[in-house]
Amino acid sequence: MRTPLRAACALAALTLATACGTGADGQADARPDGGGAATAPAAAGAFPAQVVNCGRTVRVTRAPERIVSFFPSNTELLLALGVKDRVAGQVWADQSPPKPAYAADYAGVKVLSGGEVSRETLLAARPDFILADGEYNFDGRKLPTIAELAELGVPVYVDAAFCPAVTGTATLADTERDLDALGALLGVPDRTARAKETVAATLGDVRRRLADRTPVRAAMVQIFDRQLYGLAGGLYSDIVRTAGGVNVLDGQVPPGKNFEVVSVEAVAKADPETIVYHHTDDADRAAAERWIRDHLGQTRAVRDNRLIGTPAADYSGLRAVDGALALARALHPAAF
Repeated sequence: MRTPLRAACALAALTLATACGTGADGQADARPDGGGAATAPAAAGAFPAQVVNCGRTVRVTRAPERIVSFFPSNTELLLALGVKDRVAGQVWADQSPPKPAYAADYAGVKVLSGGEVSRETLLAARPDFILADGEYNFDGRKLPTIAELAELGVPVYVDAAFCPAVTGTATLADTERDLDALGALLGVPDRTARAKETVAATLGDVRRRLADRTPVRAAMVQIFDRQLYGLAGGLYSDIVRTAGGVNVLDGQVPPGKNFEVVSVEAVAKADPETIVYHHTDDADRAAAERWIRDHLGQTRAVRDNRLIGTPAADYSGLRAVDGALALARALHPAAF
């Protein structure tokens, strides 16, 4: 689950348990780690391959050729791994524009839906693998469940940081777990190994630059349907920490979650130095900033004009690493 927008679209799915799920090979997995990790080292192109993901075993017998991605950051991840010719379509495409480095290839990926996708449209794309941003998509109502898709021969891999069991505790380290898992499942371990090296170098440089900096007190929020949501815990707060900040809304989000409705009064009382807000496009960015200025004008962040708008896709998948770097530059420009 990424944002309040998608929570509103699939609220019922958020309550689904994962412990009894079955994998693509029809077997339940006993490990409750909630993330994704290869169960055994695999040579390039070694199949069958399997990983543990969200407490399930995900297994492929050959390299997937018709991949459907849910969320822009997952589409970009597939492009980064060099499998653009194997991407059959993307879903939730309107949640963020692509990063410039991927814009040309991204434009060539068929959009199945800008938001939610119907069962008919998804299955018409004839996917043989789905890379998803959360289990909430597969509630058995609008879309088949993950177990039902497995029975149809369509394994589903969910971003490790957004498996329900770890949503409130995930970190940027889950990016490497995704890379390991996808390297095995897609048959591109060399590409994922290089990506992991880039991740380590980028985050290492950020941490060195910020080692002596005082953390900035920041509130990460999103405005949806004129409602204020605090984004805290899990990957969101880890990105803030990595970027040289402390999320003042950590105590406002219940354990095990990474977003919650918060009151204007609670944010005002926390009085953040900076407000970081998510947006999906330029119009959403402008509307969100107006709302924040109108309702949170008493905060130090608004008084000092310290409002940082960031694309929603900057907080998931491989793109989360670039998101951490961009936020670090915004919070501590003198360090860069």
